[in-house]
Order: sequence, then C-alpha cells, then structure tokens
Amino acid sequence: MRAVSVNLYFTLSWHGFSVRLLSLAVVAVIFYALSRLIRMPDEWRQLDLHHVYSWAASVIVSLLLWYELQPLSIAVGWAVFGLVLFEYGILRKIAQFRYQAYVALLAAFARIFFANLTAGEPGEFWGPRMYTILPLALILYFVYAQLPQKEENVARDRRLHFDTLVAYLGTATIVVSWAALVFALLGAALALDKPLFLQQGMLLTLMVFSRGMAHNLFGASYFGESDWKGNYLAVSAASAMLLASLAFAFRLRGRFQLGLNGSRLTRLVHAAMRRPEQLVFFVPVLLVTFMLALKMKTGLITVSWGIEAVLVFMLAFAVKETSFRRTGLGLLLVCVGKIAALDFWGLQIRDKYITLIVVGIALTFVSFLYTRYGDTIRQYL
Repeated sequence: MRAVSVNLYFTLSWHGFSVRLLSLAVVAVIFYALSRLIRMPDEWRQLDLHHVYSWAASVIVSLLLWYELQPLSIAVGWAVFGLVLFEYGILRKIAQFRYQAYVALLAAFARIFFANLTAGEPGEFWGPRMYTILPLALILYFVYAQLPQKEENVARDRRLHFDTLVAYLGTATIVVSWAALVFALLGAALALDKPLFLQQGMLLTLMVFSRGMAHNLFGASYFGESDWKGNYLAVSAASAMLLASLAFAFRLRGRFQLGLNGSRLTRLVHAAMRRPEQLVFFVPVLLVTFMLALKMKTGLITVSWGIEAVLVFMLAFAVKETSFRRTGLGLLLVCVGKIAALDFWGLQIRDKYITLIVVGIALTFVSFLYTRYGDTIRQYL
C-alpha cells in the first residue's frame, strides 16, 4: 500500500538513479522471495495462498514499467515481463507465474489500442507502430509454441484455453497485412494440421472484409479525415492475397473432423470450416465488386463488372467449383440488368456502346466455354 501510494509517485534521483525505480525494485524482489520462503500451513500452500506475495510483486513491477517507460514502450515492456514470468513458470512448473504472465500479455495487447496503433504517420510502413507491435506478436506466438502439448503441469492452462487465448492475441496484434496473414495462417493450418489456425484465418478474413468495407472503401473510421479517399490499392492487394489463399483453402476442405452438435452458431462455424474456400473466395469478390462501383466512372462500372465476371468464371472453370461459376454468371446477369434498367437510358453514346460491346463479348465468351466444355462443366454442376 505504501509503495503504490507514495513511492510510485517519487520523481527524485539518488546519484543519478531513480528513487522510485530503486525502492520499488527492492520491494518487488522481497515479495518474490517471500512467496517461496514464507511459512504457512501446507493446506494453505496447496491453495497457492503464498502467491499473494508474487502477485503483489508483479503488480508493482507492472506499475513501475508504466511510470518508468515511454508511452510507446509500455506494451513491449509488459510483454517482455510476461515472457519472463511465463518462462520461469514453465521452468519451475509454477502455475501462478504463468497466470501472471497471461495477465501481463493481455494487458500489453490491450495497451496497443490506446497508444501504439495511432503512432507514426498515416500509411507509414516501418515506424513506431510497426517496431513496437511486431515484438509483441512474436512474443505471443513464442509463448503459444512453448506450451507443452501433453505435460500434466500445464493441463489446467489448456483446460482454461490460455493457449488459444495467447494464439488469438498474437494474430490480432498484427494489424497490418491482415490478408497476408490469412495466407500464412491457412498454410500453417495445412502444414501443422491444426484447426485453430484455420479458425483464426477465417476470422481474420472476416476482419479484412469489415476493415475493407468500413475504412478503405467507405471511410467509416475514426482515423479518417474530411477529405478521405478510399485506398483502392490496399483493397486490391488484400483481395489478391486472399484469392492466393485459395491454394490452401481447397486442400483444407473437409480436413478436420468437426462435430455436428451444439448451438446453431456452433454448427454454422463448423460448416464454414468444412468449406473454407467459400469464405476466402466471396470476401475478395465482394470487396472488388464494391471497389469497382466506387472507383470507376459511371459509364465504366458495368464494363468493369463484366470483366470481373469473366475472370471469376475462368477461375471457377479452373478449380471446378460450382458456387464460383454461379457467382460469375450472377455478375453477368447483374450487368445485363443494369444495362437494361440504367445504362441504356442514362449513359452517353460513347459509354453506352463501350458497355454493350464489352458485356456482349463477355457473354459470348462464357457461352463459348459452355458450348466447348459443356461435358466438363456438367461434371461439377
């Protein structure tokens, strides 16, 4: 009580050293020592009551890091402190130190939303935001990798899903290149045969969709300014990376045996995991479709949709996926309907003819594919 009410606010120095740092460090060390040396009945120790001292020491260290470090370094400091606690807990097989580590890591993750994510200049790739967040992500993944699979000492950690929590925090910490991370996660799910990474990849795909629609396309972000313009290059790159992830998504289809019981939401999640290629395909297609509607001039929206429809249909033909083929056909039908309802009456003569020619070529090409490869197409109807 004295440490956090008086010493924590000391700003004086002694021979060039912070009085706050020296005094609280001594208190923390003594508390950590007392957690091992204090005498108490065995039944109390079995309830881990002696770790009241270690928890108090960890709180003091965390507060000390808060006051002694620069604002952008606090999250990294807490993460490193959590890593030290975790390694000691693993080495000495002491669960309470691991629990303290999980709390420190969770606090470090929460901290980045208040300081680190807003650091640096908008659009800056390597800056304070990146080099203060990336170490946190690496630490979280390292902690997840360090948890033994079958060791009895950490069984409670896994029963309380701390391993899953740490893995998800590591994924959520990386707030740049989310689509590239989807590619990496699906690859990890395939290589390591772990459904956890598939779940994270699909969740991150939805986050890419939400971020792309709300911020990159429509600008509904508290970081946006009044003269906001959509970052179409970012949307295009993210969509391309998600489509590249189909190479893993198709191989993960039906790979994991998931239960059919549970709530409706659980069954829906399991159904999505059995067919991950559907989500990985439809998210980039929707992003690109909306991007073209916002980016292209009025006279060229239908043209761009027609070209997109042909590309989608060719992809469907290459991977032999019915839902993809129907999506391409649906886009073409939308183009035809838009021409009949809007374009034919509202466009200038030049744009009108360009639209009719391009959509006509697209329809002819798709019709040719149906005629030439009809038997092949019918095999995967």
